[in-house]
Amino acid sequence: MSRFLALMVSGLLLSVTLPQAAVWAADEKLREQFDEIVEALNDNTFREFQDAINERALINRIFGTRVIDPDVKEAFADAFESSLQEIFVSSFPRARTTDEQGGEIIGTVIAFEFDNGQGRAIVRYAGSGYRFSYHSYELTQTRSGRLVIVDWFDYYNASWFSEDAGNALLRARPGQAAVKALMTMPNPSEGQLFQMGELLKAVRDQNPQRYFQIYDGLEEALRQEPYFVALNFHYTRTLGDAGRMNQAVEALVAAFPGDPLYSLSLVEFYIGRGLYEEAITELDRFEEALGMKDGVSESFKATSAMALGDFERAQAFAVTASEVEPGLELSWWTLLRARTAAGDYAGATVALTELEDRFGHLLIPQKLRRDRFLKVLIDQQEYKDWRAGRDAT
Repeated sequence: MSRFLALMVSGLLLSVTLPQAAVWAADEKLREQFDEIVEALNDNTFREFQDAINERALINRIFGTRVIDPDVKEAFADAFESSLQEIFVSSFPRARTTDEQGGEIIGTVIAFEFDNGQGRAIVRYAGSGYRFSYHSYELTQTRSGRLVIVDWFDYYNASWFSEDAGNALLRARPGQAAVKALMTMPNPSEGQLFQMGELLKAVRDQNPQRYFQIYDGLEEALRQEPYFVALNFHYTRTLGDAGRMNQAVEALVAAFPGDPLYSLSLVEFYIGRGLYEEAITELDRFEEALGMKDGVSESFKATSAMALGDFERAQAFAVTASEVEPGLELSWWTLLRARTAAGDYAGATVALTELEDRFGHLLIPQKLRRDRFLKVLIDQQEYKDWRAGRDAT
């Protein structure tokens, strides 16, 4: 009897664990498919990404975001493949200088989850000059187990891809009905609709002179329209118009107070202006929206805290960065700088060891001497002992 009970129990356990194991195996296969898509993007191949999209479903979603001219819809549907790649590529942060244009943008999958046929993946894209963009992909799968990309949220632009595409199509031919649908004002006049339509056309035509001529002449109520507040922020940022960015940011914060979906958009501005406490606040909000700690975000928080002279908090952020993403080189450089700035030279050697062993650097005095923040290590006994021990092995 006891043997029969044991066999029955083991059978029950198998009936429970095997389906879960099958789920894990299926999830792993989906993760492999997504990894291959991102690896292809890193190799400058868009085909795998394109093939993973349900074209008809995404087009219908795009058309549902805005009031779009029928002829524009038809032209977009006919040229969907080339348009998709163009809009996708144009969404990333532009290089800071002419010398950096054309640099690689490398994606890293930092989260992947699938449950009951629905999934999400987060990809961090790194460009030149430590500029980062994050996409959160909405996923599903076919009956045959093939991964399908439904849509994705772009945290740098604070919008879904379908919204970005819909906005681009709207600007192609912005009729009054389309413009009115964007506005919260209950009964805009024909003159107001005309002004806002002309503003959209100026963006379409890449005519900043015309854009700001119209924008500067708008009444305050029109400038405060949320859609156009966001448009003005993104357009001003794209142009790199530093003189107008303060006003654009003030309007954005007033229109979307504390909205974490705009946090990543604001971080770059705050760091560039030396507003480090504000940058840390927005990075916290961004991670909350992301649903996870991120090595790059924690590193930026650490760097901001160092700029404020708060070395204790900087070290805490840097330690978190190295713990959540030990494979991220930036995390260890940040920890090295934070501990060096705080005078924790013994702790700095831990980061030195990781940078040499994990990432292949040779951090000899000649190299540290070229870094104005790290050259102080050369004369510290902790570094001398560490270097001697490394050289002896």
